[in-house]
Amino acid sequence: MLQFNTMRFGTDTFSTGKQALLTAKKPLDTSGQTSVEGFVIDGAQPSGTNRRFVFKVDDKLYKFSGNNIVEYTGAKTVDGILSGGNTANEVTAVTNIPAWVGKKIYPIIALDAPGNAVALPTAKVSLKVRSATDVYEQTTETAELELAAAGSASPRIVEVNAKTGCTGAGTANVEIRIKNGDTWTDYMPLSSAKDKDANAVQFRITYRVTTLSGADTAKVDSIVIKSTMGAAAVSGEIAELYSIITDYEHTLGTCAVSIRHDRLIDSKIGAYVNFMQPTKVRTLLPLGVASGTTEQFMLGVDGVKDTGIDQGTIQLFANGKPLLNFGYNTEVSEVTVNTTAGAAITASYEYGHQQEVWRTMDLEIDQQPYDDGTYLTRFNYTLPDDDINGQTVSNVRIQLYRPTGTVEGESLGVATGLVQQFVLRHAAKAETIQCNADFSYDADSQILTCIAPKDTEIICSYDWIGENPTIRQWSAGWSPAV
Repeated sequence: MLQFNTMRFGTDTFSTGKQALLTAKKPLDTSGQTSVEGFVIDGAQPSGTNRRFVFKVDDKLYKFSGNNIVEYTGAKTVDGILSGGNTANEVTAVTNIPAWVGKKIYPIIALDAPGNAVALPTAKVSLKVRSATDVYEQTTETAELELAAAGSASPRIVEVNAKTGCTGAGTANVEIRIKNGDTWTDYMPLSSAKDKDANAVQFRITYRVTTLSGADTAKVDSIVIKSTMGAAAVSGEIAELYSIITDYEHTLGTCAVSIRHDRLIDSKIGAYVNFMQPTKVRTLLPLGVASGTTEQFMLGVDGVKDTGIDQGTIQLFANGKPLLNFGYNTEVSEVTVNTTAGAAITASYEYGHQQEVWRTMDLEIDQQPYDDGTYLTRFNYTLPDDDINGQTVSNVRIQLYRPTGTVEGESLGVATGLVQQFVLRHAAKAETIQCNADFSYDADSQILTCIAPKDTEIICSYDWIGENPTIRQWSAGWSPAV
């Protein structure tokens, strides 16, 4: 037994270690190179400290065994890499890595030092590469572009796309950086900006060719960014409207849906109907007696759990008085309560709620015009006799579909040398139009106004998206099964 408490009188000491795991956010990019000739590692490794290296390529971790690449299978932790990674000398001894030509290499560095270390380990990793062909490169940045917002809301990026036109071995790489508040991010791929909040954006374009003879060209035709004004983002090509699920108390057989809407050219409307049997009801079902501790009770009878429970209808009672504080898990059909010991627990709820099965409705009338400029589209569906089984509950779903597409090299006609107008077949995105004539475009009428030298064939290319569907009113009706 110790005669003295060294902790009590501070006559002993502790030493804690210092560790770090560093993963590169920007890769060592070997695109366009013809050989990878090893690494250069700068920094220091003071006595008593340690630093080890592994590399992430194609979402896998690797290390070196002599001059060979082997997959790193150890723990992806500081301690794991410190024990299983390469030393700086092992990495710099490698002089040829042909398998990593054209790859993006992310160094991962584990550092370790005693808590009382005077100097800490440091590391900087760079790559030795060689290109057997000349490469000419130019990098430009756009202006900082502010995104429109509604009031004080923060805009959110829905999508960013760049369209490039390159020939030969030419490339044009477009990156984006985002300003959120007063802080700018680093440049990132366009796909990484999706669903991020941004007050402003800026693009960096890197053009690269291997010859100045004209055989290689690199250009950016357009950069298109879509963002919300701070409201919830709705992206994609489909929007849907659902009616309220209603029990009509009669077995249903037929449903009809009528929709009044503005004219559609490329966009489409579809309708679907769902038929279900009515839900069942449990009223003051005895669950058990409370023990005074937190416990679970099964929702069901005779050891069989009820399924399809409507969580919004669950009501619990203790000795006939409502319980307001309880939890539930409808996936396993259980409720969790904690109430006075000896209280009788009962429950009321709806169950047997069926899953929605959407049946495609048949198109009866397609865009019947009215004098007020609107159009009628009507759908109908009748349940097959073999499927009728007491379905008294139903609802409908209206689907609005905005297709997208690209027109390449469409011939509009031959130029007269005078001003001409052409109605494009689709609603073109104005910023994507390419035409071999001086032109202007009216998005509302889809009219392209242009002028070109006489006898020139006018060629036009563009991206398009269906018009925004506008529904003025809609109604649905059901009839009983015969």
